Amino acid sequence: MKKKNLFALALMLMAAFTLSFTACSKDDDDDNNNVDPVPEGLVGKWVSEGENVAPLLVGFNIAKIIADFKENGTYLVESFDTEGVKTELVGVYTMEESSVEGIWTIVLQQSQPTSLRSEGIFQIIEKENGREMKYEVVQTDPSLGFAAPTPEGGFGSTGGGSLGVLNVQYYVEIKE
Repeated sequence: MKKKNLFALALMLMAAFTLSFTACSKDDDDDNNNVDPVPEGLVGKWVSEGENVAPLLVGFNIAKIIADFKENGTYLVESFDTEGVKTELVGVYTMEESSVEGIWTIVLQQSQPTSLRSEGIFQIIEKENGREMKYEVVQTDPSLGFAAPTPEGGFGSTGGGSLGVLNVQYYVEIKE
């Protein structure tokens, strides 16, 4: 694979990490109209650093990613390289529960710094000390030649599995 394609894939992945998803919150089952304090999906602020950064991105000197997915469907992703240089990715997202239990689909439409579309999957894992997220997306327009991962294929299914876990990112929710 050409280095140019890997770089484009890395940029796409960073964009996808910064995606904001249209917020979906749990339906209220009571008559009090109370809002669920923990929204479903990936709404919130997330950090990926150290061994949690996808190996593909590490190869492009990405050291840390902070992704903020707002309830209004917008996102801001801040990516930091090993020298501390920050790149901001901005756009809108939609997310939807898939037919595979625990795995959601996501579509990211990045508007800045360049316009592109990314698609993928994520899973929220409830831990004793907070939420974690497993995340895999790939740029689909303009295409980098890799099919998006699917819930049925699971994590590692980008390009029909051709990248293995190189494209799988892990995040920890930031509690503010």
